[in-house]
Amino acid sequence: MKPVILIAPDDGFNPMFQAPHTIISSNYTKCVLEAGGIPVVAFDVNCAAEYVAMADGLLLTGGASDIHAGNYGEIYKDRMGGPNHPLNELRDDMDFTLLRGFMDAGKPVFGIGRGLQVINVAQGGSLYMDLPAEPGLEHEQQNHTVLAEPDSFVSCYSAQEEVVSRHHEGIKALGRELKVCAKSPDGLVEAIEHTSLPVFAVQWHPEQSQTESDKALFERLVTLCKGGDR
Repeated sequence: MKPVILIAPDDGFNPMFQAPHTIISSNYTKCVLEAGGIPVVAFDVNCAAEYVAMADGLLLTGGASDIHAGNYGEIYKDRMGGPNHPLNELRDDMDFTLLRGFMDAGKPVFGIGRGLQVINVAQGGSLYMDLPAEPGLEHEQQNHTVLAEPDSFVSCYSAQEEVVSRHHEGIKALGRELKVCAKSPDGLVEAIEHTSLPVFAVQWHPEQSQTESDKALFERLVTLCKGGDR
């Protein structure tokens, strides 16, 4: 049996039909399928327990919405949110609830972009709310290389290989039981892993570039769901 991968989607509002709608890039489902998994999309946080019981692993996807600063004990600032990065507390609730359920069950979790930030905050870490506004940080929103730790899950990325990086928030304080696996050339954390659970994440977007290194991350998720080694 192929492992079932639950995908946490984004959501929005369809003005034509005046109704909420679920958003999921087909890149995510394509990558899961090509890695040997069966993608299933989560629709309702009230079904979280059933999702955890049914699925073998969780994919926390990226998205434009910011995680509300209250989740990591800081005060909302004007530079959070806005038209390009709206707050979405319903999505926060879905992502954090699913993450906790899968972690409690010891099931694999792969976070991408916003998903990395969710994992860090869930473990007590904090975020830079707006990187361009942070003194001393010059993290440009463009493709860049990453400096991977040897023998980490991202060591397949060479020092010359660029990743697709699109984010204005980033890890400030690292969460409990997490270790840094890669940084950008300017020192910002770009990949993390739990020290004892099969939970890992990258800040970049492997579902967009889909290089061999990117595909290996989805294959790792599927392998972990099959009971493979971390």
